[in-house]
Amino acid sequence: MSISRRQFMSTATVGGFATTLAASTSFDGSFPRYLPSTRVGELSSGPSPWSICEFGKISVGGDLAKRTQQNWQRLQHAAYRVPKIFDSMTAKDWPGDWVARTLLGTILLARSTGQDAPETKRIVSELPSHLNKEGYFGEIIDPDALTEQQLGSPPGWLMRALYEYNAWTREPVVLEMLHNLVRKLALPMKDWWESYPITPDVRHRGEGGVIGGEFWRAGRWILSSDIGNEFMLLDGLTQAWQLDRSSELKAAIDQGIERFLKTDLLALQAQTHASLTTLRALLRMFALTGDASLLRAVEERYALYRQVAMTENYANYNWFGRPETWTEPCAVIDSFIVAMQLWQFTGQPQYLEDAHLIWFNGVGRGQRATGGFGCDSCAGVDDPYLKMKLVYEAFFCCTMRGGEGHSYAIQSAYHTCPGELAVTFYTDSKADLDLGYGRVVLHQSTQYPYEAGTKLNVISSTVATPIALRMFAPSWVSNPRLKLNGRSLASQLEKGFLVAHFTPRRGDALALDGTLKNWVRPTLNPRHIRGYYAFHAGPLMLGYEGEKEVLLPAASDLVAQGPGRFQVQGKDVMLGRINDLNEFALPSWDPLDPTPADPDKRARLENLLLTEVPSYRRQVLFREA
Repeated sequence: MSISRRQFMSTATVGGFATTLAASTSFDGSFPRYLPSTRVGELSSGPSPWSICEFGKISVGGDLAKRTQQNWQRLQHAAYRVPKIFDSMTAKDWPGDWVARTLLGTILLARSTGQDAPETKRIVSELPSHLNKEGYFGEIIDPDALTEQQLGSPPGWLMRALYEYNAWTREPVVLEMLHNLVRKLALPMKDWWESYPITPDVRHRGEGGVIGGEFWRAGRWILSSDIGNEFMLLDGLTQAWQLDRSSELKAAIDQGIERFLKTDLLALQAQTHASLTTLRALLRMFALTGDASLLRAVEERYALYRQVAMTENYANYNWFGRPETWTEPCAVIDSFIVAMQLWQFTGQPQYLEDAHLIWFNGVGRGQRATGGFGCDSCAGVDDPYLKMKLVYEAFFCCTMRGGEGHSYAIQSAYHTCPGELAVTFYTDSKADLDLGYGRVVLHQSTQYPYEAGTKLNVISSTVATPIALRMFAPSWVSNPRLKLNGRSLASQLEKGFLVAHFTPRRGDALALDGTLKNWVRPTLNPRHIRGYYAFHAGPLMLGYEGEKEVLLPAASDLVAQGPGRFQVQGKDVMLGRINDLNEFALPSWDPLDPTPADPDKRARLENLLLTEVPSYRRQVLFREA
């Protein structure tokens, strides 16, 4: 089968966003100070009525199940278990971060997959003996020497982990630990936010490694190279507020949000992981309060991120304004969740398309054969290649964040509201869904992302009246159509969905058909190398494994050779999906094995991990001869 799309424009629509190629613009390392959002969604009068799947009401198969299980197994390594988890390589500089990230990831994975998690429960039972006398990790806080790496992400992750664990087990001791963190860390922030430095003159931009370090002092703050990390505390504070609706906690949250919204992320060169995590916190507060200004703020900053800090494979620059750095799957997972929730709250289909592109090409590329996640080059900045960079696996942060990424991908496969069902992510699955005035149990089987065909079988239903069924129909699917029990079902396209109305009955068989397009787009970022373009097959970005750069016309015909693999018509060139590193053989050395004391030997081993398989490196951008 040969499918081609011969459209290539100086202005292309990618995921619903207009991307303009400025032919006169060359990359010189500079960026405009501010870029407004490319499209701000229509704000509703309040939070969306859509809900994601309840824990325990969906099970998945196929590629999503495989990747989830790989990540789960990785988090069973001794490094993430008692006693080693409390004596990690980051325990001194980031007190509690390793523990809290692991807890949150394994709790969410256990809840979303139904797996037993005895080690997670053991870690929670051991927690009190590893906290200081005030009930948190690290030294007792000195208000005149506030340490960002103690007060930022670590307690934020821990608050979230304790919240999720309490929702799972209802253990009173866990709730008390959470309330204590609110009293001892959250409420005092009310008096500290205003002094948190957010101007470039007091931040050392351009510094920092793959693990953030404390580099300088500004006023009462000891600051991290992970610029903006303190705002990640808001992720924990906002989730804690779901339980503790006190005016004092709300005041601390509001002051933190106000400080964040005053921050020029680009000028400050803020870390994208910190920024996107904070956007998730703002979306949570929008959902809880209905404050539409928070949704607008997230849309604007997400659009800024997408335009100036997203790589060509939908991953991230580690910092705004620093394209020479590397990707961080922590941030890529954040961007996936933000995009999915922006669709949920605005109904704008470009956000859902972004979520698919990020998942398959950013998150998917970042997962390694170990089940963990590692860093890559920022594709498109200096050359047309995507390759591993710095570390094969960021086992100290990104591997744990894979837990929430996979959990959220499972839960967000379906969205429901009274009388409506939206199928937002295609994956083999069985789901028990509450439609407001009845439940329906569905089995989904799909060929996506390799083909457009998807089948839904109704296993049981207590719904007695017609519902609105919304099947996602992204721009890379042509001629989508629905059948019910073998007959055409009347439907229409609405905001990126094929919408039909029917009353689900036991035994009903729905089929979505269409043609998955091959398509070409220009570079996403106007600062990236000029004159290049990327090939896609549906949501999948395609790459070439050869040693030398190949030149391909944008109008090249691609002939399918198997799932995610295409022969370029008339050339000895094979293009394939880039998200297959999790399927490679395990590396010759496990990054979590005991590390050599000799730093040179460790560097040699790390370099071996990055280069021992030539096909880790892919050409992902192409140009004419």
